[in-house]
Amino acid sequence: MIRLLILTDTNVGGEGGTEQHLKMLVSGMDPSRFQVDVIQLGERVVQREGRLGVARLRHLPTGRLLSRHGLRRLRELSRFVRSRRHHCVLSFFESSDILAVILLALGDVRCILSSRRDTGFRYSRKLRLAYRYFDRRFRRIIVPSEAVRESLVASGVSGERIALVPNGVDVARFTATDGGALRREVGVEKSRILLGTVARLSEEKDHPTLLRAVQALHRSGREVMLVVVGEGALRSGLVAECARLGLRNHVRFLGARSDIPSILAGIDIFVLSSVTEGLSNAILEAMAAARPVVATRVGGNPELVEEGENGYLAPARDHMALAWSIEKLVDNARLRERMGLAGRRRVVARYSVERMVGCYESLIEQEVRGDA
Repeated sequence: MIRLLILTDTNVGGEGGTEQHLKMLVSGMDPSRFQVDVIQLGERVVQREGRLGVARLRHLPTGRLLSRHGLRRLRELSRFVRSRRHHCVLSFFESSDILAVILLALGDVRCILSSRRDTGFRYSRKLRLAYRYFDRRFRRIIVPSEAVRESLVASGVSGERIALVPNGVDVARFTATDGGALRREVGVEKSRILLGTVARLSEEKDHPTLLRAVQALHRSGREVMLVVVGEGALRSGLVAECARLGLRNHVRFLGARSDIPSILAGIDIFVLSSVTEGLSNAILEAMAAARPVVATRVGGNPELVEEGENGYLAPARDHMALAWSIEKLVDNARLRERMGLAGRRRVVARYSVERMVGCYESLIEQEVRGDA
């Protein structure tokens, strides 16, 4: 039995992609082979403690690591790891990576792995320099896409120490879901094309480019409506931008939602206008729901969206190119159906939850056994 500790800066089961990724991981791991503790460092959690799949959850908000409170939490974490005698630590995000390296230096654990969910676009110059030291301490670094792998290699990490484990999606959640509820909610008739996006309302998701694309579609005579799912600090600014662009009656902000399968079932085309991505869970879920995808050609998006097969790709920050790609699908119902079904087949073949969990399990077992 392998005793695994998972550290995450945020939580398990929250709204974000990584939070859902963690929920699927611990829910799917084999309890006959793994005993898992999860420590959630974020201030807000969905489940403070208790069991989820193979995992026992704990909430240990650290705040700033270089503070009295942070140092007390570090001592508490060190005592916990020693008492549980974990074979391996798997860390998600920056503070967790730092804590994993400290636990290794203290001799509390012998094997540490890091799961990187994006290309490091948020990293400051100081953090990039620090990671040059940290990355040499991790036995393996797990990435969801070739794009993230390439960013690590560019930063000096040996390709041999990087393990590619694509994200998984629970396809069954997106099967045979009624989409009529969304259309009734937003007051749009069945004949009108409904676009949808699911993403945090943050700068890297670049919603303004999507709004300008919707404006361009209206100017070309295509009366589409857009639903925006997600919350964030930019909401008020985006609502104001809608008014400025004359889209007040053509865009609906739905906030954070837990009924994503129903949302996706109600839309005709999924759109993502990000300027950076690791491997988008939102795109994977849209594909599982058999919806064609229009996305920007950034990060791992080209690994999911095959141009002309299950969707289209446009350059980042180019609203006219994005509008043109959407336009081709707006004008052709048969094309929408064909691309949506192609995307679902692609997810089933390559991005199942079972495959993702199996890859994590095999990698962890390989590294722990190599330590024996």
